[in-house]
Amino acid sequence: MPSAPLPLEAVICNDELDRRPSRAPDRAGERRGLQLLRQELAGTPRRVLQRLAEIALELCSAQSAGVSLLEQDGERRFFRWHAVAGAFAPLLWTTLPRELSPCGAVLECKAPLLMLSPERHFMPLLNISPKVEEVLLIPFAVRGELVGTVWVVSHDANRRFDREDLKLMRKLADFAAQAYTRLSSLSADDVLDLARMHKAGLRPAGLPPKSVQRRVLIVDDNPDAVESLVLLLRALGHEVRGSTSGRDALDIARTLRPDIAFVDVAMPGLSGYDVARELRRTLGPSVRIVAVTGFGDDEVRRRSVEAGFDHLVVKPVGEAFLKSLAG
Repeated sequence: MPSAPLPLEAVICNDELDRRPSRAPDRAGERRGLQLLRQELAGTPRRVLQRLAEIALELCSAQSAGVSLLEQDGERRFFRWHAVAGAFAPLLWTTLPRELSPCGAVLECKAPLLMLSPERHFMPLLNISPKVEEVLLIPFAVRGELVGTVWVVSHDANRRFDREDLKLMRKLADFAAQAYTRLSSLSADDVLDLARMHKAGLRPAGLPPKSVQRRVLIVDDNPDAVESLVLLLRALGHEVRGSTSGRDALDIARTLRPDIAFVDVAMPGLSGYDVARELRRTLGPSVRIVAVTGFGDDEVRRRSVEAGFDHLVVKPVGEAFLKSLAG
């Protein structure tokens, strides 16, 4: 293991794409994959990026694949894995600082890059398992601005990418750009309309995430309440996870490390008060915990304060309050 990062040039090996023999194209598989993406883009835009990662995994015979989008939080710029398939699937929502991510180098170069053992330069990758033998990354732009990358990874030294993979990934990057445009186009009012359609059984199956502002956890034993808040908060730009179980929510919180948690106080099993106490114990004062209740009487308010809640809101949670969370 190197004690210091090697120069970036030491891990970039684009010339290998020209030297390696290209495998025979799978025209039928390519047509099928692209048609699936067209259907996904037309019907359920939230699923497009994940489906794209799954198709890249299959068409390129990769072992991991994903889509990373550039985000900004104040002065900090970073890439978040918005879609992941294959061995890296458990790492969905992983973030890496722009300067420490292979995606950052791709955006700087404004061109596809093939990297061998990229952790030799991008040392945070040493903490990610399984090891990256090589990664092929393709940038994509929206309205002339580079916003993300599509990538495929080999974890096995016997799987090497070639010019056929490069050609396929360029086509998939075009879809990623279309998806990004669709995924960032819905307003909060659009989402409320779609939520109403959902109540009537007419809502399309997915809604788009936007650039992440806060990490939010929703805990409520009513699945419809969880779904409605998750959809609205994602459209407002937050990364959101939901749970109908207090115990499962605590497991999610250990990974998500939420900035804000909405917790229904009246849940069977582990109550919302118990969930709030445990969130406060494990996450400290950094997390804002919001009690959500159907009754705002003095007893509920007293118990909420004792349990460590910061706010109490009565259902339904108002959109103005949700929009205030961006601050």
